[in-house]
Amino acid sequence: MPININRYDEKITRRLFFSMVPVQILLVMCSGINIIIDSTFASNLIGPDAMAVTGLYGPFSKILDSLNVLMFSGAQILCGKYLGENMVKKARSIFSIDIFTVIVLGIIGTVLCLFFPAVPAMLSVKTSNPLYQDLIQYFRGIGGGILPFMLGTQFTSFLQLEKKEKIGYFSIAGMFVTNAVCDYLFIKVLNMGIFGLGLATAAGNWVSCIVPGIHFISKKASFRLITSDISSRDFREILKYGFPASLSQLMLAVRGMILNAIILNFVGNSGMSAFSAVGSFGYLYWAIPAGMTSALITLASIYTGEKDKSAIELLMRIYLRKAVPLVCLSSLILALLAVPLTNLYFHDPSSDVYRMALLGFIIFPLSSPGSSIIIGIRDLWRCMEHHIAVHVVNILDGLILVAGMSLLLVIPFGMTGLWIAQTASGILLVFIILIMTWIREKHFPNKISILCGYPKGFGVEDKDRLNLSIHNREEAINISEQVISFCREHGVDEHISMKSGLCVEELAVNIVEHGFSARSNSVVDISVTWTGEDLIIKFKDNCRSFNPEECDIMFNPEDPAHNIGIRIVKKLCKEMEYHSLLGLNVFSIKI
Repeated sequence: MPININRYDEKITRRLFFSMVPVQILLVMCSGINIIIDSTFASNLIGPDAMAVTGLYGPFSKILDSLNVLMFSGAQILCGKYLGENMVKKARSIFSIDIFTVIVLGIIGTVLCLFFPAVPAMLSVKTSNPLYQDLIQYFRGIGGGILPFMLGTQFTSFLQLEKKEKIGYFSIAGMFVTNAVCDYLFIKVLNMGIFGLGLATAAGNWVSCIVPGIHFISKKASFRLITSDISSRDFREILKYGFPASLSQLMLAVRGMILNAIILNFVGNSGMSAFSAVGSFGYLYWAIPAGMTSALITLASIYTGEKDKSAIELLMRIYLRKAVPLVCLSSLILALLAVPLTNLYFHDPSSDVYRMALLGFIIFPLSSPGSSIIIGIRDLWRCMEHHIAVHVVNILDGLILVAGMSLLLVIPFGMTGLWIAQTASGILLVFIILIMTWIREKHFPNKISILCGYPKGFGVEDKDRLNLSIHNREEAINISEQVISFCREHGVDEHISMKSGLCVEELAVNIVEHGFSARSNSVVDISVTWTGEDLIIKFKDNCRSFNPEECDIMFNPEDPAHNIGIRIVKKLCKEMEYHSLLGLNVFSIKI
């Protein structure tokens, strides 16, 4: 069987990517499912006006999301880069800064909602509007859940880096059940109305915070709160990397205010109720592409830290060829479910609000495929630090195109025009992104490498990196000659070249013999990189977790002839490090 030379097998990356997607989708869906639960209880137990109130809460919710994203997105990228560079302690300090900052922001949000609810309420509705007082009560009810909502989001996002997704699933499921039970108890049994609606969501948020929080205060957690090595520079770096995603959320908040005003002025309260119903499912439409892109940026940030172009391009191929088609399929399924989704909220097919909502449930999901392409490319550009291009995409996507096209189409076509604007603006922006890439790279983006837009000096040339994928023992025992040949071509000392080849072969055979036995789909990716000064060898495998004690046995065996090549290289190398990354064993050697 031939070995994949200078191209990784996509098996590890594909499995990593899709193992991360479910919890990321659930994480994005948290707010959305809570809103769906609240909206269903509001519409059926309180009335249509309560349905509108949950929609009016949307802009403030987007502001909270923007602060949340500012921190965990920036921390996510930095942690990925530091883990890719084997700087685990530095990644822990980023985690600590993230959590401390979110606690402060959560306290401020709680105080604002509980004691000054008029401030966030004025973002969505005038004091003269009959819905104003109901919105005030909703803010007071949900206010106690602001801190745990923000903190729980951070905890759940970091659970993936520790491969503890099951804890995240339990916390999210507990949140949904708690919210639904409390909605029934507070509204139906205790007759607490809009206030009880918000209070139930707050109770669910506490469950989603406490469950993963217990893990992070335990000794088993890899990411723990520390006070050492925390610097203001790291905080600024988090803000720098998180700002593009936060700006996108802020644009969505502003867009929500503008769309609310457009609907109330040109359509009326019925349009607002229909928009709130479809918007409550907007998190579901958004969750799938957002979950995909969240997994994308986590892996892309790690590969960026490793300066591995091949891995980045492989990741983007998987995303565009496998993830985006899945988004298209899910959008079609949601569009086909338009009638039962509409019936969750409205029950008179002859009413205007039913008709407007039905069209929304049909048309709105079709915007998801375009969004998945836009966000995927934008987030990759964030890793490549194309800040201006990212800001342009955020402003166009989050505000200008959607709001502008909505205003243009809602006047002649009513709510139908607003639904069409969501999808049409996404298609237009995809073409704008391709043109932006063409201008920046001075070449039409007909290759993934051009679309990635690597900055000048990023990584090494393809000729300076040897990529190998090993699937069995036969392949493992035949790679030393390729490594030796690669080293000789780059002028590496003959002695070092020979021992490096022997080292790579012995380690590969060791991984196959001791790690592949229980899993027929195992693979080890090996990269050998010449930086011009150093030879860097990195192994990644998806076998059982490596026991550090085995390292001592490997390098200091009782039999002096055993693993002799590896032990000689240990004496030659500048650095040697092992760590577990997203469930992979990662072993790095610098010679």
